[in-house]
Amino acid sequence: MKNRMLKGAHLSERKCREIVNLFCEDLTATQIAAITGVSRVTINAYLKMIRTRLAMYCDEAFPLQHLPENHISLFHSTNGLPRTLFFGFTRWNGLVYSTGLMEMSKENLISWQKQHSGEIKHQMSAIQAVADFTNWRLYRRDIISSANGKLSSDDISGFWGLTRSRLMKFRGLNRNTLYLHIKECEFRYNYRNENMQLKLMQMIQKQPLHEMQLQA
Repeated sequence: MKNRMLKGAHLSERKCREIVNLFCEDLTATQIAAITGVSRVTINAYLKMIRTRLAMYCDEAFPLQHLPENHISLFHSTNGLPRTLFFGFTRWNGLVYSTGLMEMSKENLISWQKQHSGEIKHQMSAIQAVADFTNWRLYRRDIISSANGKLSSDDISGFWGLTRSRLMKFRGLNRNTLYLHIKECEFRYNYRNENMQLKLMQMIQKQPLHEMQLQA
């Protein structure tokens, strides 16, 4: 039977759906391989395509008016996946968004953190927190929402806690795939109260996984 999820796949569509379901349960590649009987190498290849699809979805959803000038994304990368150890976070309409950042340093982050809103250069004016994955540190600027008086960094702190906890389990970060893992965390955090499996399958139906191979 034709596999609509992944053209030319050696696995059946049913097996691919099983992999997607187990991914949504947040199991590791090793655990998924043991359950499905599929090699870990194959599982890692599938998970990379799934994460690429999530990254594309999150990048498309990012509010354009909040994108800093020094951002990098899947759509702007001409040499594979974006590679950076600095990510900017912003909260908008109850969701937390992340974007890779270029030309960052610890000194620049400390200076940015101390500045008042009116002093921030346009390059970083829309970013409310920056994560440095070299030192596992989050630099925050507390901006009070005019709508409810809530600190914008409250939700960002929750997102950072989830991201840090999830990534620590990998026992080391691969800079080549860090972007995909951050975007996966963004998706899981923003849609934690929804049916992730259903939402992901709907996304794959619109854009099958084999189209992600070129991106990944």
